[in-house]
Amino acid sequence: MWLLLTIALPLTRTVVHRLADAADRRDPRSRTAKALHQADSTVTAVSRRASRQKGHRGTHRARARLGR
Repeated sequence: MWLLLTIALPLTRTVVHRLADAADRRDPRSRTAKALHQADSTVTAVSRRASRQKGHRGTHRARARLGR
């Protein structure tokens, strides 16, 4: 599952970002442009959170078992 996320998340982020930019060039006030910008922000936030947690995977559980 992690392998799928490592491949799919950056690809999704790139596609959504490009779609948001294209919609912004056509009509920045349209409903589609606003929805794509919201999706772009969400995907970016999830991507950043996943990259931060990638280095911390398993350490929380190990500390909990040790009583720390």
